[in-house]
Amino acid sequence: MMRRTMLLAVLALLTIASRCTGFRKPIIDLEGVELGSVGLSGGTILVNVRVENPNPVGFRAERVNYELFLRTPRDSADQQGWERLTSGTHEEDIVVRGGETRVVQIPVEFRLSELGPVASSILRTGRFNYRVTGDVQVRAAGSRRTVPFRKTGSMSLLGGR
Repeated sequence: MMRRTMLLAVLALLTIASRCTGFRKPIIDLEGVELGSVGLSGGTILVNVRVENPNPVGFRAERVNYELFLRTPRDSADQQGWERLTSGTHEEDIVVRGGETRVVQIPVEFRLSELGPVASSILRTGRFNYRVTGDVQVRAAGSRRTVPFRKTGSMSLLGGR
């Protein structure tokens, strides 16, 4: 009987504790994309991710998974679809304190040979349209959560939007 009472008390405390934590999902948004560098075989695009923590306690973002797409030109076979340029995982820990908002720059490498029909349009106009999708895996309050993000925009090779 004592054992049963103790088990019920522990379960009740765990239930109350899980409701009291009230950890809210962080807000993940992309502020934009910048051209980092371009070489003979490839380059780097810098993706600026804004991470807002609405909680009074900090958390650690352990992994950022991403896919970067470029808009294909109108004259290509798929009539302005999206061509995947690259995908990957950024595994550097990002610590965000309670109530803090941070912008984190994630380098995304690509190969020029993967640009396909987008390359001639970029060279002709000096601009490209991009879409970045992915998720951030966050660890806080003893649990892990996955927070998705998505951003579509346009960028000039000269660095402007």
